[in-house]
Amino acid sequence: MLKAIQWEQARILGITPLQLQILLFTGHHTDAVNKVAYIAMELQLSRPTISDAAAALVSKGLLRIEKDLKDRRSYSFLLTDTGQEVLEQAEKYTEELYAIVGKKPAREKMHLYQSVYTIIAGLSNEKGGMQRMCYNCAHYEGNKKRQHGCRLLQRKLESAELQIDCLYHSTLS
Repeated sequence: MLKAIQWEQARILGITPLQLQILLFTGHHTDAVNKVAYIAMELQLSRPTISDAAAALVSKGLLRIEKDLKDRRSYSFLLTDTGQEVLEQAEKYTEELYAIVGKKPAREKMHLYQSVYTIIAGLSNEKGGMQRMCYNCAHYEGNKKRQHGCRLLQRKLESAELQIDCLYHSTLS
C-alpha cells in the first residue's frame, strides 16, 4: 500500500519512483553517505542504475554534485533549493500514515515501533542489506532483549529509542 502511494506521489511530482527514493535518501542523510556506491548498496541496485537516476535529478535541478576534496574521483549528491521544495512535497505521501498512527495511545505506538524494529532487524539478518540499526552498530551494547545502550551517546536506551537509520552508526569490524 505504501509503495503504491509513494509511486503515485512520484508521478505527481514528475519523477520516477527510483528518483523519489534517491531524493528521500539524500534529503535525510549526510554528504558522507550520499554517494553512488552507498546509495546503490542501500537500495540494493547497481551503481549504473543509481548514477543514471541521480543524473536525471541533477539535470532537473533537484540535486547538485559536490566534489570530495579528499578524493577527486569521489562526489556526493546534495539537494538544491528546488530539490528541498520537491522533497517537502514528496514527504506528504506519509501524512495519512502519521494521522492514523498519531491517534493511537503512546503505549500502542511504542509496541508498534518495537514490532517493526524487530521485523526489520530479522529481515536484515536473514536477507542482508544495509541497515544502520543499533543492533549491528559498533556502539551498541546490550542483549537485544530488554537492555540496550549506546557507548557513543554514553547512555542506556529504551526499546522505543532504538534507531533504524542512525546518523551515528558505525559498522561492526
